[in-house]
Amino acid sequence: MRLNRDKNGALFLRRGDDVPDGSDGGAEMTRDRTIRRGGWRIKVLLLLLSAFLCIVSAEVTARAFWSLSYGVPFRDPGRILYAYYPELRRVDGERPTHGDKFYDILFLGGSTLHRDFSQVEQVLLEELAYKGHRNVRIFNLAMTSHTSRDSWIKYGALGAARFELVLFYDGINETRANNAPPEIFREDYSHYSWYEDVNMLASYHGTASFALPYTLRHLVNQMRRHLTKDSYVPINMPRKDWVQYGRDSRSAVSFKHNLSAIIELARRRGDGLLLTTFATYVPKDYSLESFLKKSLDYGLHLYSFRMWGAREHVLETVAVQNEIVRSLAAQHEGVLFVDQANLMAGFPRYFNDPCHFTVVGSSIFVQHLLRVLLPRLENGKAAGATAGDAQGSL
Repeated sequence: MRLNRDKNGALFLRRGDDVPDGSDGGAEMTRDRTIRRGGWRIKVLLLLLSAFLCIVSAEVTARAFWSLSYGVPFRDPGRILYAYYPELRRVDGERPTHGDKFYDILFLGGSTLHRDFSQVEQVLLEELAYKGHRNVRIFNLAMTSHTSRDSWIKYGALGAARFELVLFYDGINETRANNAPPEIFREDYSHYSWYEDVNMLASYHGTASFALPYTLRHLVNQMRRHLTKDSYVPINMPRKDWVQYGRDSRSAVSFKHNLSAIIELARRRGDGLLLTTFATYVPKDYSLESFLKKSLDYGLHLYSFRMWGAREHVLETVAVQNEIVRSLAAQHEGVLFVDQANLMAGFPRYFNDPCHFTVVGSSIFVQHLLRVLLPRLENGKAAGATAGDAQGSL
């Protein structure tokens, strides 16, 4: 290294004086600038890598949350509706299709068709077996508290599954949605926290490759509900101060929309469809006090009207919705129809409460179904036999 003196005798080191003889000082400075520029790029790459790792960690955390808490497959976040409708698993696992060896029946509805509250599924299987139809499978998606909205979402979520018959039996649970002020009520029932979630998640089911996007939206829903609790109806019994709003059958519009969507989906999929009106029974001397004392002519006295709202409001809405079922069934050729509301009216032996069936009621319900179902089954069997004979003669 060389030191130089200026005219005043002060020592200084000139740029390039520390460069050995024969070296290119300009090239060294160019390398310095290149290193500095390269350092900027490295910082950006490190930042992007850090962001990527954060997103991956968040995705893994989201999948782990849904998997451990709700049973959504870790490797398949597109099965997100398993979190709310675990009953979909059996259908996805057995994959019913047209043309397989089974006559597959799908149940859509609420607790009135659920195994814990009726014997409809068991009786129907037994009666069909006695009639010679032993290759029947029933996929029962009916669940407590579910409405036609749930039925539509679940049916839509089944993807490639196909059924010889879809049985729709919804009605009374819709009436609970009416127990809300007009400014809160939503036609998609999103004034229930349950439906705010499933409405959002339904679009991801069967399509999502990542869990993080819908998890973030789910968290936003949770935070909004925490801040605006009075904008949602209770999941269980209606608020007493909101029961008065149940006099307006606003759910009928939603019910018609949901059922129309199911009819259209069944048409596109080639599934047979059986619609029924919703049956209820109310003793003339009904009162909450007498119900709680179990002194009415019901069987087990399972649930009183306070589960759904004021008695007169509930019955009026069910009647409106039954007219919708009758009308839509008449408008669509090939749709089977059973007017259970009229056929089962006035028989206390059939009911454990305003809507849930006794064992006898379950059997009568099935007998009414068989009147329209058996002719279709027999025609289908005859057509299959004819096709088989024709094929054998070729």
